[in-house]
Amino acid sequence: MATPAATITLTMRELDRLKTIQAVVDRMLRPGLAAQRLGISLRQVERLVIRYMDGGPTAMVSRRRGRPSGRTRKRNVRNSDRILIRGQA
Repeated sequence: MATPAATITLTMRELDRLKTIQAVVDRMLRPGLAAQRLGISLRQVERLVIRYMDGGPTAMVSRRRGRPSGRTRKRNVRNSDRILIRGQA
């Protein structure tokens, strides 16, 4: 009995990236042109091709999905910043 295919959800940006990387793998698009189209470096395109070949379409899903932004600060740091700014330290 065959295993049912897993459903993955891609954003429009990830879907565009997937189609572009598929075109590079299928030799329909050169890596340099793919890099320009996606706005990334040639080296990053090479990394994405390797990732796609190893993991298939599911590898194109962002690894950061569901994780907090790197730009957020912890609540206690924000509160201490407010105290320092107000001069109540």
